[in-house]
Amino acid sequence: MKYRVYWIISEDRCSTYIGFSDNIDRRIEEHRDKKVKSTCDFGNFTYQLVDFAENETEARKKEKYWKSCAGRKRLKKIF
Repeated sequence: MKYRVYWIISEDRCSTYIGFSDNIDRRIEEHRDKKVKSTCDFGNFTYQLVDFAENETEARKKEKYWKSCAGRKRLKKIF
């Protein structure tokens, strides 16, 4: 599996972020270093891997699902 879809949960703001990357370690480090505008105010956060994809197109589709109302409800049940 080349791409990973992940879910970031802010411990300070009760906010979440869903994204995907082909290099999850680098991407999480970018979030921690406040280089991502969407999460720069998150403070402390945890992340969970929620899905895997073989290519970028598949990863985008899965990210879109997890960002949908149904996907977010499912994430809250899982985690």
